[in-house]
Amino acid sequence: MQVLSPWLVWCLVGLGLLLFELAVPGFVIFFFGLGALATGLACLVFEVSLNGQLLIFIIFSLLSLVLLRRFVKRAFTGDSENSFVDEPHAAKGELVTVETGIVPPAEGKIRYSGTTWRARAHEPIEAGRIVEIVEQDGLVMVVKPVVENKKQTEKNNG
Repeated sequence: MQVLSPWLVWCLVGLGLLLFELAVPGFVIFFFGLGALATGLACLVFEVSLNGQLLIFIIFSLLSLVLLRRFVKRAFTGDSENSFVDEPHAAKGELVTVETGIVPPAEGKIRYSGTTWRARAHEPIEAGRIVEIVEQDGLVMVVKPVVENKKQTEKNNG
């Protein structure tokens, strides 16, 4: 006596794979879920042997992966070809705060745009100091200390 029919097993596996895709990046498991659902549908309509079921699953999964991935991925992620702007993340001259002191040649950390970035400078800079972004080198910001104006220096000294 069969407890679960093959079509129900394949459909449950397919739904499980579709849900699993939400947790795993890459957008590949989705197509194996489609293959399992297609196999379940084939088992519901036709009497298919286990070898036939596996063959349907493999062929449908691979065909859908190769033929549909580009189109389905674009529908979920949008068209990013034109939305990418080739410019640095940080604006030159932006003032930021040093989170972890910078002691050359070692890097420190700065707080910019709500997140922490690696930073380097040509001179030591202590934590808490305001610095200016000079340039961005990959994921590392190059910074220099901000020169305090004369009134602020007198206020701090007097």
